[in-house]
Amino acid sequence: MQQELQLLVSRMRAAASSAEAVECLRESGEVIGMRLPCALNDVSGNHPVYDHEGRRIADLLGWPRWITDNWFDHAYVRQHPIYLRCRFENMPFGDVYADLWNGPGALSPAQQQMKKDVERLGVIAQITVPVHLALGRTACVLWSTCEPADIDGILASCGHHLLTLGHFFMAVMQPRHDQNARARERELSYLSDRQIECLYWLANGKTIQETAVILEISAHTVRQHLRVIVERLRAVNTVHAVALAAQFGIIGRLP
Repeated sequence: MQQELQLLVSRMRAAASSAEAVECLRESGEVIGMRLPCALNDVSGNHPVYDHEGRRIADLLGWPRWITDNWFDHAYVRQHPIYLRCRFENMPFGDVYADLWNGPGALSPAQQQMKKDVERLGVIAQITVPVHLALGRTACVLWSTCEPADIDGILASCGHHLLTLGHFFMAVMQPRHDQNARARERELSYLSDRQIECLYWLANGKTIQETAVILEISAHTVRQHLRVIVERLRAVNTVHAVALAAQFGIIGRLP
């Protein structure tokens, strides 16, 4: 199994098209005995992954259209325990669906529907690889199975191969870095330390007046900094600028 996955890692790394990457992902599912692989492009954004011809890869990999349409149309993935966990994990992890919904609280209506959908599909377990992308996005590559599988054994022997496959797969599927993105990068590099400090304290719930006191500058100066920031981030207003700064990682992790 390890040798087969190593060959697939090499093929995935060299893949020149989304079709090659999707085929490698499908074959990896066959190798580990989990024959329903898939991927999400942005967990919080509820975005499926499309190939370079605009086709949803879940369809190409054999997922029934009724379940993928249902989940993406209603943004179920934002409340799915596995996908929420991807926001906090870096390494591959496995879950048995029978144990997944046994939390301390009641399930939300969306989670109740997801539970029913999974039972209808017959999926009993899943291995998930979180993939943290640029601009604060969290993607994931996953392998599901409707048959008994040694999840712990697969992770112990092949988890590192699955981790690499997941990252290389998402690298192939990401859109090219366009000129607009490069222009924004240049603009972000011109933000001063003081401007970033203003954003940081606003993101932590401080008012403009409180931020001015903390930084020992005038409220007028804080407002001037914020006007420049809004312009450079191409934001609509200060609230939008703070959200973008958090997404881009400019202000770091909040306490």
